[in-house]
Amino acid sequence: MQRKNLFLIAVFLFTSLLFAYFDTTYATTTEPFVFAFTEVPTTLKATKEYRFTTNAPANSVVTYSVSNEKYATITPDGLLKGKQVGNITVTATCEGQTISCNIKITGKKTIYIDPGHQRYADLTSEPIGPGSSTRKEKMTGGATGVSTGIPEYKFTLTISKKLKTALEKKGYGVILSRTKHNVKMGNVARAKKGNKSGADICIRIHADSFSNSSAKGATVLYASSSNPYYAGKYSKKSKKLGKKLLTEYYKATGISSRGLAVRNDLTGTNWSKMPTVLIECGFFSNPAEDRKLNNTSFQKKMVKGLTNGIDAYFGYK
Repeated sequence: MQRKNLFLIAVFLFTSLLFAYFDTTYATTTEPFVFAFTEVPTTLKATKEYRFTTNAPANSVVTYSVSNEKYATITPDGLLKGKQVGNITVTATCEGQTISCNIKITGKKTIYIDPGHQRYADLTSEPIGPGSSTRKEKMTGGATGVSTGIPEYKFTLTISKKLKTALEKKGYGVILSRTKHNVKMGNVARAKKGNKSGADICIRIHADSFSNSSAKGATVLYASSSNPYYAGKYSKKSKKLGKKLLTEYYKATGISSRGLAVRNDLTGTNWSKMPTVLIECGFFSNPAEDRKLNNTSFQKKMVKGLTNGIDAYFGYK
């Protein structure tokens, strides 16, 4: 009996030691963690931030980098901040393992810019508003600078491209109705393109002209609240946008403000499904103002004023 008890005790001890051995072996041979992001966004708006997290052990060091700092920046501990529209790759490294993800930086707001006119006029007609029996030419020829000889369609695209660059640097998404002179786009087509873009506002760029060469200054045109087309719905916001643009444009350029003017007969405005204004940047029929508007250095001031006006409208300024 005594030998039997001793045998049972020996079996028990051996079994206990065996289980302890396998427990220890299992713990020490478990595979290392597979490094991964906890969550990944597919898009991030410019000026917004996102904090990356991973499954790395508490005492591990994780470092981060971004592929293009033109579009976004990231701190060593994973705080990503969008700067301007573009595509980036975020990379994280920990204990010899590297992971990455692709993110699209989107605009904080999207601006639709319509550079007025085009190389060739299109005098066929189209309705001035949805369902309207009143028709106007799809696209008139525009003015020509009395001093510079520069046609309005070239001026408007020059300003629009420079404005696009300036706005993108501030985190806006920007879409132009046209990017070249030799196009055939009526005002309805331009407005419809803007509607499809999902833009927040539309700014139509133009230059003024008058029979009296002494006329000068900038004007912003918008639709009234009684406008029977799409534009009437956005009249209040369009008026606000116009005021902000004129105020900042004058501050930056010194070009006098002729104020806001209500126009319910503008096809490109009537078909637009967003706050929309048309800015006459100055008079091509005024020799001095024509030279200013087409001066490269002066155009920087114009773009600054327009950019500041857009910032002011959205509350960024």
